Amino acid sequence: MKKFGKIMTCMVLALAITGCKNKTTPSNGNDSVVSLTKDNFQVTVDDLYQTLKEKYATNYIIQEIDNYILDKEYKTDEEANDYLENQLKIYQMMYGNDEQQLLTALQNSGYRDLDEFKNTIITNYKRTAASKDYVKKNISEEDINKYYENNIYGEITVSHILVKLDSTETMTDDEKKEAEKKATDKIKEIYEKLDSGTAFADVAKEYSEDTATKDDGGKIGTFTKGQMTTKFNKEFEDAAMNLEVGKYTKKTITSSYGYHIIYKDEQKEKPKLDEVKDTILDALADEALESDTKTEYKAMIKLREDYGLTFNDDTLKQQYDNAVNNWLYSKDE
Repeated sequence: MKKFGKIMTCMVLALAITGCKNKTTPSNGNDSVVSLTKDNFQVTVDDLYQTLKEKYATNYIIQEIDNYILDKEYKTDEEANDYLENQLKIYQMMYGNDEQQLLTALQNSGYRDLDEFKNTIITNYKRTAASKDYVKKNISEEDINKYYENNIYGEITVSHILVKLDSTETMTDDEKKEAEKKATDKIKEIYEKLDSGTAFADVAKEYSEDTATKDDGGKIGTFTKGQMTTKFNKEFEDAAMNLEVGKYTKKTITSSYGYHIIYKDEQKEKPKLDEVKDTILDALADEALESDTKTEYKAMIKLREDYGLTFNDDTLKQQYDNAVNNWLYSKDE
């Protein structure tokens, strides 16, 4: 316990100095850490240890244990370093790429230096990895098969014809109606061409207002499920997914870009389950993490148990049990 008291003493002194470098650093429980010689007042190592134990010990212990476990379980590999670099770029951009401003902000938040902040980012990355692995162990084959049936599709290649709606908030009602009529008339003309048998690519070249794709017959590209929702919206994706190859939508699809007539060029076969199982597990783990904010706590509690977490101090054991109870059963803010 005396050894732990010395460690805790160093933590506090580090707030004011760079470390416990003084050769006369107290080590005995009754030794004075600080005193007022005039009134014979002193704070001993034991006094300091008891106060720190009651207020800060649990957080410190869990932090040290978790750092040890996570470093054992997860190496700081290339992927982890890439994540670190991306996160740092985000923070640097927030402070105008001014390193001193970023450092000042970090120090105001309690970090000693940038290296300590980097360690925190890496630890959080590993915590998330541990949480995902924890969830994956509890994902059933039934859940995997269900996700496969409902969410995995072969890649599709699509083209479109875009008709923009030249309407703005500054227009009068009559001007908006005129813009709407202009778009509707153009769409009608496009459908007449398509229904008469004119190739979709030729109609796109003539009528599409998407300057980036019209010269290529309206080809947007190849997508997997979810990507078109991100690029356009869910209505666009659902329409494209439900089309037969070689067919076009019989009514326009609306997005923030305007009105789309979609054509399905190609539909690849659905990949086999074994080929996408890891992708499915990642997706299901992400869903679980998003739906249950306690997952990270559960994952780390289980890891500590697996490593044989044992307390030799009843007070610290009670503090930890109280913390676990609070983590798992407190209401989310």
